[in-house]
Parts: sequence; C-alpha cells; structure tokens
Amino acid sequence: MVAKSASIKAIEITRAVFESIHGNIGLLKFNIEELIPTNGSNGQESKKWDVVCSFYETLGSTSPSRYKVSVNLNDGTVTLKKIGTPSSEAPEQRFTFTPEPV
Repeated sequence: MVAKSASIKAIEITRAVFESIHGNIGLLKFNIEELIPTNGSNGQESKKWDVVCSFYETLGSTSPSRYKVSVNLNDGTVTLKKIGTPSSEAPEQRFTFTPEPV
C-alpha cells in the first residue's frame, strides 16, 4: 500500500472538517484554490499546510464561500477562517483531529 502524501492528507482533513460542519450536501463544488506548504525543507515534505478552498454551503447559495484553512499534521489542529467577510462577522475556528502515527 502506498502512503498518501502530506498534501493529500491536508486536503482530505480540510474537506472532512467542512463535512462535519455542513454535511456533504453543503460542500457542493468543493474546490482547492491554493495549497501552500508552511514548513519542511531539504527534501522533507511539509507537515503544515495552508489550504484556500471554496464551496457552496447550501443548495440555495448564489456564490461560493471561501476559506483559508491551516492544517498541522504534527499536532492535529485545523484552524479555519472565512475569507471575504468582515473580521467581526467571521471569527477564526479551531478543530482537532487525531494525527496518524509516523
């Protein structure tokens, strides 16, 4: 069995967090806009990623919502912030998952 890359794990975790919040119907047209490694060097794959994604939150949504999500595969934290809304209306949210053993 081939191990998944850290970038794929970060995308899957991001999607799973949003599915737990909105359900799978709430993730219509889930799209990864940017995937940025935030650590790792000398050929070592990053264990921290910033993921910018967008999706339609409900069937009646007229435009997609955009989020910046920071995923830390080392300590199991996911921090998300909605993009394009005033800061006071979109507080940062933090979630925890169980990281896979290395």
